[in-house]
Amino acid sequence: MTEGAECGPRGALAVFADGVTAYCARLQYTDGAAWSHDPQLAPNPAVEEAMRQAGPRLGAQCMGADIGRRAVDASGVAILCDNYVWRQDVGQEPRHPWVDDQVRWMECLEQSTEEDCRDFVDE
Repeated sequence: MTEGAECGPRGALAVFADGVTAYCARLQYTDGAAWSHDPQLAPNPAVEEAMRQAGPRLGAQCMGADIGRRAVDASGVAILCDNYVWRQDVGQEPRHPWVDDQVRWMECLEQSTEEDCRDFVDE
């Protein structure tokens, strides 16, 4: 018997070939059951692989909340969310134009009127 093989009923016990106790546990993300070293949960490699492939990938769009976030895409490339796009991470400072514009607006208002700042922003 191997870890991840289907089993039943949940809660059943057995022994792996190496003498370690095997537990019939719930298969992660399903209602199924599989042999596991963990009595509560059997890892589901099929789902874990699909989730890994569903992660961020080079060239894909990213949201503002992810700007500055670093990750590794499915092909092993280090990537960074920069200006709403996942780009290769080469140590660059991530850009966030909306936030940058808001900072400029607030800095302008500290020294000028709102009307002057609107003219400045519209340039």
